[in-house]
Amino acid sequence: MVASIDQPRLRVVVAGCTGYIGMQCVRLLAAHPHVDLVSLRGRSHAGRRYSEAVPGSGVELPVADGLDIVGADVVFAALPHTVTAGTAQRWLDAGAVVIDMSADFRTPDTAAYERWYGFPHPAPDLCASAVYGLVEMERDRLRDAQLIAVPGCYPTAALLGTLPALRSRTIEPHLIVDAKSGLSGAGRSPSLAVHFAEVNESVRAYGVQGHRHGDEMLSRLRRAHGEASLTFVPHLVPMSRGILATIYLRPRAGVDAKTISDLYRDFAAAETFVRYDEAPPATKSVLDSNVAALNCTAQGDTVVVTVAIDNLIKGAAGQGVQAMNVRFGLPESAGLTVSSPWP
Repeated sequence: MVASIDQPRLRVVVAGCTGYIGMQCVRLLAAHPHVDLVSLRGRSHAGRRYSEAVPGSGVELPVADGLDIVGADVVFAALPHTVTAGTAQRWLDAGAVVIDMSADFRTPDTAAYERWYGFPHPAPDLCASAVYGLVEMERDRLRDAQLIAVPGCYPTAALLGTLPALRSRTIEPHLIVDAKSGLSGAGRSPSLAVHFAEVNESVRAYGVQGHRHGDEMLSRLRRAHGEASLTFVPHLVPMSRGILATIYLRPRAGVDAKTISDLYRDFAAAETFVRYDEAPPATKSVLDSNVAALNCTAQGDTVVVTVAIDNLIKGAAGQGVQAMNVRFGLPESAGLTVSSPWP
């Protein structure tokens, strides 16, 4: 369905508007041709104009406290993990489509939620009804979704780099994902882990014994294939934004590397926001865009897929806007035409 010029503009609220992801949501939505931003919510900057709280923004709406929202068609929830889970039902009851940027509804496995956050899920019934917001994976289901769970940034890169081959059953379902993220993936709140002196001129692995994004990835991989195992190791690198995932795949017997690379070329050709590069992509090549750039190259009997995304755009806010566009029958690229600077 293509949007009519007479289609009413969407009334959109952003909750959590001054965190890194919330900022990107506001920026994209403020320039979206089919959206009216009607309210911005953010407790830490409540009472100030948004342009005063976020350097460089031209958005003059006041930042309001509280999460009681009336008259919105869409709520973008860029809130800390566990907050949306306790509030989403109120928004849904008020008639809004909820697009959640947190981990609260990304998997129906509420036991995994309790394992990572230490208490039972506040809204387990909603987990089953949430639609995973990876458009390239769930486009058809998103058209009728009321609650959309935007994937994590690491899973976005990893799933786009594995699903084409996994779905075609051309590879063994035993996957290794090595991924590196810029510091904005840790959020805006200060902590020792992202202190300048701790991260500058250094790269480190973390979550090696287990990471919540690993559970998220594995649940989606098994949904696509039925059987899958995953080794996932994330790393923190001293740059502001971007993710590079390096994925190691083993072809099934009788499958050559060209067959697999052709799958990725065809996949990219069919998707608005997936680009096939002839060489492994750099994160700078997708900076500030909703594009996932990927490459597929053989090394002996292993196929190496590399995927680069901007963790705040394709890995979060841009993906949420893309899912909203699909949900409301808008052009999938509406509001998402920013191209990357180079160098």
